[in-house]
Amino acid sequence: MSSKSREWLLYNAVLSWLSNYGSMGSELTPDYQLLEEELRQVYEQSTTTKTRKRGRPAKRQRTKETPSNPSSTEENKTTNQET
Repeated sequence: MSSKSREWLLYNAVLSWLSNYGSMGSELTPDYQLLEEELRQVYEQSTTTKTRKRGRPAKRQRTKETPSNPSSTEENKTTNQET
């Protein structure tokens, strides 16, 4: 597998076409010139934009379970008994 990126390969292919056939007055030359400009921008963005790797993943700190409020459980029992 090649170490070159997809953007680089496409950009290089268009540059090669322009180098070999662009000066022959082909009707496709203006299209390839526009494509070269677009691919150059995409390739430059791909080389300048790097994603930063972060350290270890964040994990929530474990806490001890808090005992429930006894009065709230008593209220729930009485409410359930009434229905």
